[in-house]
Amino acid sequence: MPRVSHHFIADHPIDAVFDVVTTARFWPEWHPATRAVEGDTGHAARLGDQITEYVTIAGIQGSSTWTVVEHDRPHHLALETDLAFGHLRISYQLATVDGGRTRFQRDLDFPDLGPQVNAVMEAQSAEGIASLARLVHRQVPAPTAATIDEPIARMEDM
Repeated sequence: MPRVSHHFIADHPIDAVFDVVTTARFWPEWHPATRAVEGDTGHAARLGDQITEYVTIAGIQGSSTWTVVEHDRPHHLALETDLAFGHLRISYQLATVDGGRTRFQRDLDFPDLGPQVNAVMEAQSAEGIASLARLVHRQVPAPTAATIDEPIARMEDM
C-alpha cells in the first residue's frame, strides 16, 4: 500500500494548528483534489465525525465519506474511508518543537492505483500541504508582536 507523507513547521502553538488543520470546511481551500465537503465540517474534528468529500483525482470525479477513527487532541487524528477499489487512511501527527513551534505531518495510505494515479496523489498531496501551511499562517494569529515580520509557516524537508 503506497504512503504519501508531507509535513511543515508552523510558528504557532500546537492547539491552534490542530484546530485549523482538522476543520474540514477548509479542505477545499488547501487540497487541490477536494471540490466540496459536507457533514461535520464546521469545527475541529472529533472522534466519530463524518465528512463527505467530493474530489477530482487524475481527472476522475468521485466522493467518499471519511470517519474520524482516532482522536488525541492536539497530537493525533486519523480518518478512514472505504471505496470500491480499497481502503484509504489519512493520519495527522502534531508535535511541539523548537520552543513552541508546531510540526505537522500528514500521511495518506491508499491502495496501489498504478504509477500514473499514484504520482497524481503524491503531487496533489505535496501541493496541498504547502497550501495548508499558508492557510495556518492566515487563520492563526501570530504568537507575539515580535514575530509578526518573521515567516510564520515554511516547508521543510519535502
